[in-house]
Amino acid sequence: MDAGTYPDQAVIQFIRENVIPMRLLHDQQPLAGRFSVTWTPTLILIDAQGKEVYRNEGALGPAGLIPALMLGIGKEKSHSGHYDKAVSYFDELTSKYPKSEEAPEAIYYRGVARFKSTKDIKAMKEAYLQLSAAYPGSPWTRKAQPYASLK
Repeated sequence: MDAGTYPDQAVIQFIRENVIPMRLLHDQQPLAGRFSVTWTPTLILIDAQGKEVYRNEGALGPAGLIPALMLGIGKEKSHSGHYDKAVSYFDELTSKYPKSEEAPEAIYYRGVARFKSTKDIKAMKEAYLQLSAAYPGSPWTRKAQPYASLK
């Protein structure tokens, strides 16, 4: 990732605008132990209280790192009650990176954030319908399937 991902201008810009990066080695204590980092690279996003909200293990290229970061940031925004901001990150991820591994998960969690914001369970049905149309084999589609029969 040092050779191809981190020097990428889109990655540099995204990180500058969206996260506070910290880099440590897998054997660098106490943080590596606190977050159970046993393999590098491991991408971890934490909230303002230091609680882990997203993890991805393994190397990512520029086209993989940005959607992974967007998903993590969206999940952090949702966990902290900033549902509109979460939806914004999930929407951007799914529109810019629809073929990414993170896109189905972003659709699922966009439904969750919309539900938490509005208390309208139909947000989860909408998530299921979008997932079943675009990602029928995804585990996120299966997780959303119970909402398919909502009226």
